[in-house]
Amino acid sequence: MEKIFENRLKDIVTSLLEKGRDGDWDHVRRAVDYGRYLLYREAGDPDIVIPALYLHDVGWSQVDFRDFTHASPARAEHTESEHQHMKLGALMAEKILRELDYDPEKSQTIVSVIAIHDIPEKIFAMKNPSATLIVEADRLDRFGTESIERFEAMFGQGYTEGEKGREWTAYLRQGLESWFVTETGKTLARDLAKKSGLFD
Repeated sequence: MEKIFENRLKDIVTSLLEKGRDGDWDHVRRAVDYGRYLLYREAGDPDIVIPALYLHDVGWSQVDFRDFTHASPARAEHTESEHQHMKLGALMAEKILRELDYDPEKSQTIVSVIAIHDIPEKIFAMKNPSATLIVEADRLDRFGTESIERFEAMFGQGYTEGEKGREWTAYLRQGLESWFVTETGKTLARDLAKKSGLFD
């Protein structure tokens, strides 16, 4: 992906992501870094993976996400705003990529992934290596130290403690088994979880 295009894309998404949930822009930057790490070790098209990671959460800027931030860890992914941010994000990504005159075929893949990016089983069923890396890069940012701080900022102090904390940890443990297909993704997720103190 050309640096000029990437810089233009970053300029556009920064202001949108800053209107979303607490820490969305920082999350996206980390997801892009994880995407580059995965691309270095696994099959995938950087011209699909990197733009998709920049764009995947822009939809949060257009929805009322209070149902998401007030939900328990197990329920957050089943909220109306969770589904709406994917739907609206896909429409926004399509418009942004068209205005940037991006490759139409690659744009279509990016848009189709964004529309379902928080439903890993649907993404993995596509059997598309680039789509798989997009989901893995996004999900990797649930395990690092910065991720814990982000969850606390987004859901409130104490979110990772007590009953909610136990539910959150169980949710992440289950995610280690179901959110990653590549060996690189599986290994990195486990390493991040250990380093951040989530698991022994």
